[in-house]
Amino acid sequence: MKKILLFFGILIALLALLAEFVLPNILTGMLRDQVIRVTAAQEVDLSLDSSPRFMIAAGRVDNVHCDAVNGKIGDLDTSKLTLDGDNVKVDMPALLFGLKEGKRHFEVDEVLKSVGNVELTGVITEDNLRDFLMKKFSQIEELQIKMTPVSINAIAKARVLGRAASVDLNGVVIADDGDLYFHATGFNIHNALLRHVQLDNFLADLKIVDADQLPLDLKFSKVEQQDGQTILTAVRKAQ
Repeated sequence: MKKILLFFGILIALLALLAEFVLPNILTGMLRDQVIRVTAAQEVDLSLDSSPRFMIAAGRVDNVHCDAVNGKIGDLDTSKLTLDGDNVKVDMPALLFGLKEGKRHFEVDEVLKSVGNVELTGVITEDNLRDFLMKKFSQIEELQIKMTPVSINAIAKARVLGRAASVDLNGVVIADDGDLYFHATGFNIHNALLRHVQLDNFLADLKIVDADQLPLDLKFSKVEQQDGQTILTAVRKAQ
């Protein structure tokens, strides 16, 4: 009788250890790996919280918080990404045992049953935006970016009609219909041949990130420009 009680005592202790620590840590690690794969972030800190905590082992997570350093949103580099979500339900059997043989990675949709509210905050610096624009427009050189709360100024060198020119572009970053744009408000070209040409009437918004590139059906909803950086916010409301 004592041996049976001892056996069940050890079994209960192992199950408690599994529910309290092992499975939550496995889920945390897998989700962290997914964030690294999607964002190419250099550092990722992810935490899960539920009350009681053993509910995580059943795939029920009250809150998710994630900080990622030097990650990407689409083709745009960021200095920091922060993700917060609540009421997350995960298919734990699919996550642990249901992936196809030989498959090393999973997509969020494969294991995520449902999610409540989600908010993604990204910080882009002047260097981040400069690198993005340099990749988009290979013909410009010596690009300099200045961010302020009211405007973003870009100054660069370029070739116009075979002659060196100075390009001056002003604008703001905006969220429109869930996508992220650079909305230009002023565009000037200076060179020896053209002297000074103002091209404000020919400006078009430049799409920086398409909402389709965001996970979890997130949509950009808010942009806050500051001195030296811009804060982006994308949200998904509970259905």
